[in-house]
Amino acid sequence: MESGETPGVAEAQTRSEPVGARPERQSRDGRAPTILATHGLTKRFGHILAVDGLDMEVRRGDVFGFLGPNGAGKTTVIRLVLGLIHPTSGHVEVCGHRVPGELRGALRHVGAFVDDPTFYPLMSARRNLRLLGSMTGPVSEERIDEVLETVALGERADDRVGGFSHGMKQRLGIAQALLHSPELIVLDEPTSGLDPRGMKDVRELVRRLGATGTTVFLSSHLLHEVEQVCTRAVIINQGRLVVQGPVSDLRPRDDAVRVLTGDQARAVEVLRGLFGAAGVGEDEEYLVVRADGDAVPEMVRRLVADGVDVRALVPARQQGLEDFFLELTGTDAADGPPPVKRRSGLHRLLPGGRR
Repeated sequence: MESGETPGVAEAQTRSEPVGARPERQSRDGRAPTILATHGLTKRFGHILAVDGLDMEVRRGDVFGFLGPNGAGKTTVIRLVLGLIHPTSGHVEVCGHRVPGELRGALRHVGAFVDDPTFYPLMSARRNLRLLGSMTGPVSEERIDEVLETVALGERADDRVGGFSHGMKQRLGIAQALLHSPELIVLDEPTSGLDPRGMKDVRELVRRLGATGTTVFLSSHLLHEVEQVCTRAVIINQGRLVVQGPVSDLRPRDDAVRVLTGDQARAVEVLRGLFGAAGVGEDEEYLVVRADGDAVPEMVRRLVADGVDVRALVPARQQGLEDFFLELTGTDAADGPPPVKRRSGLHRLLPGGRR
């Protein structure tokens, strides 16, 4: 944690002044307006380059995945966005307000927490929200009830937070971030340290927020988490942009199925007879067959008729974001970053060649 930071920043808004009518910057491709953008954002800590010229764009209504391996610079970027630390060069723009120059105006639009949210353990959830929310502006009892219901803690509103599970505290942190109806909510690894049930609860909450139109910026190193809940995403590595765009594009584009049989050599002969030599490839122990779903039953029938046992069929697109991540970065979420900067891939598919 940087010197002078507030631990567990659960609410980054300042509502004591009216929100300015600053016009939002229209997205370059004519779609939803940009609510958060970074421009050449760079941060050095001594000789360590933590963030390296990062340009990204979050549009209104996005559930935006901020993805990268541990140590990629994600939390540093979030601290720069929230003004907890200052950039070495470049800047952030939030709802038309430049950070760090117009930090107070920017933070009126943002709710966030970084690291684990911190609460008073002997107070109830309701009293915590009442006290912490009042520090950044007036908040009604009706709004407290509303956000507690949103995060599925309505029935525990009057229970002491000290008895809450880690997952419940994470959801309460999200409730606190939502108190003043921010236009953008920033979540830094909200499922960190949770058991599978807690992770599922938080993912469902993020989906609900997105469905109601809240713009969510979700930092995660969990590939499947981003794939399940986000609409758009950016991948960073070594503090650099690797790729950004719709999550639906971060997966194999063509119809294909991966096949595992008891006799792969014989299976190759059968399948090439059906789909041609170009339609059958190999991926480790699997065969990869370019075939749509309608062709799969006939493929299986032909293999079985030729005495080939079919042991597994896996749609290639289930590989999804993980394989895309590995292809672009040469690493996985548990490894360190690769030595070479790479910017190839999805940005060439976006309108105007946007990175």
